[in-house]
Amino acid sequence: MTASGDLSVDVWTWNLDIDEALAARVSDWLTAEERKRAAAFITPQLQRRWIAARAGMRGILASVLGVAPQAPVFVLGPHGRPELAGGNSPHSFNLSHSDALAAFSVSEAAVGVDVERIKALPEGVAGMVFSKTEIAALEAAPEDARAVVFYRYWTAKEAVLKALGTGLSVSGRSFTIDISRPETPRLVSADWKDEDTQAWQLAAFRPAEGFAGAVAVRTQRPLRLNLQSWSFGE
Repeated sequence: MTASGDLSVDVWTWNLDIDEALAARVSDWLTAEERKRAAAFITPQLQRRWIAARAGMRGILASVLGVAPQAPVFVLGPHGRPELAGGNSPHSFNLSHSDALAAFSVSEAAVGVDVERIKALPEGVAGMVFSKTEIAALEAAPEDARAVVFYRYWTAKEAVLKALGTGLSVSGRSFTIDISRPETPRLVSADWKDEDTQAWQLAAFRPAEGFAGAVAVRTQRPLRLNLQSWSFGE
C-alpha cells in the first residue's frame, strides 16, 4: 500500500508469436495436462500461441512468487476461474489474449483484465451483451468511431465479469459501464444481489497499436496501474 492509499495493479503484455524452438523450450514449464490442451488446437500457430500465453503467465507468476515457472499449481474455482492451489495466495491474477497479444494482471484484490484487437464492429453482439444505456451511447457515437467505442465497452465489461469470477452466470446486460472518460471507465449500475457498485475501480489502457485493454478490480481504493512489457528472454 502506498502513502496515498492507492492499490497497485501490475499488467504485463507480451507477444504470443514465438518460434518452434522457444515453444519447445517453454513447454517444459507446463504440466502434462497443459501440453495436452495446447496440442488440441488445430494449427501449429494456435498451439504455439496457447503455449506462449500459458508459459508467460507461469513465468510472470514465478517472478512475483519467487519460484520456478513449473512450481505454481492451479485449481479451478467454483466457476472455472484458475486460482493458485492452497487458497492462501495474497495475489489475485487474470490472463487475457487476443490474436498474438497477451496481458496478465496481478493485484492484492480480485482483478480481471481483457485485451481485444479493434476490428470491424461485430453485427448483433452489442444487443446481446450491452445494457440499453450502453447500446444508446454506442449508437450515438460517430460511425467511424463506433468500433473503438464498442471495444472500450467490451474490454471494460469483460474485465468486470472476469474479476467477478462468476462465469456465464452473470449477463453482460445486467450492468452498465460509463466510458465518457475513456481512461477511467466506471461501473455505474448493476442488477446483482448484494453487490456494491461503488466498490469497483476500472482503468483502460492501450496494450498495443490497434488494441483496447481494461482492468477491473473489486476495491474502493484508487488504482495505480503499472504497465510493463514482458518477454521470455534468452
